[in-house]
Amino acid sequence: MTTDERIITAVDVHSGEYVDGTEFHELLERTEDAGVKVEAVTADKAYFRKDILDELEQKKIESVIPVNAKTYKVDEDQFAYNKDSDEWFCRIGNRTVKKTSKTKKKNGKPYKVFVYTFDKEGCMDCPHREECMGRASGGRRFQISENTPVYYQESQRQKSPEFLKKYKKRAAEEWKNAEMKRFHGLARAKGWGLRSMAFQAKFTAIAVNLKRIANLIKENDRENAGCTALIFSLFPKIRLFRKLKVAA
Repeated sequence: MTTDERIITAVDVHSGEYVDGTEFHELLERTEDAGVKVEAVTADKAYFRKDILDELEQKKIESVIPVNAKTYKVDEDQFAYNKDSDEWFCRIGNRTVKKTSKTKKKNGKPYKVFVYTFDKEGCMDCPHREECMGRASGGRRFQISENTPVYYQESQRQKSPEFLKKYKKRAAEEWKNAEMKRFHGLARAKGWGLRSMAFQAKFTAIAVNLKRIANLIKENDRENAGCTALIFSLFPKIRLFRKLKVAA
């Protein structure tokens, strides 16, 4: 859905085991094929995934997706990262002096991790040594996934007032969900199976889009002329509206 005009550009319906973000590529592609120029993507934490972030970066689309704690598990009160020197620093200022990599397996799939080792002398004199390392000897070893440094940089960017201001626009999606459920019957399935539910969801999206278009035109014809032309340019992509004509 577009954040400013609040027009739904693509809809998919899945069963209950669907994981948010799985069909992101298809939804983005269908939105772009409809003629919408995507400059930024705003989504919730479930979409903070490496494959999604990589696709947005490749297409030069701004990511307005908050960090997911399940994906990025670094305690920033304890550790900070310097991208230029590829070093981690702890809360007392001790730094890492060694970096190694190894491959692990999770659910039968291999993944790469980095192991950073902090300076031994700094750890020896640290007043937090026991709570940080227990009885382990040498310098503290800090293990992270290969994507963690990238996630750290993203986390720092998201603390800016500009990011927080942009992310507020995501609330519009919840308003649209509520509108479809409360006023258009989407809270209750009208038929059996995914096919029936898909028809219901897509026709509901068309209904609320038409309402929104009418409101945009009513609010300010001149100001929204370009927006309205863009919105109606989506319709040739939908078979139902191939014969629709609009008189301005």
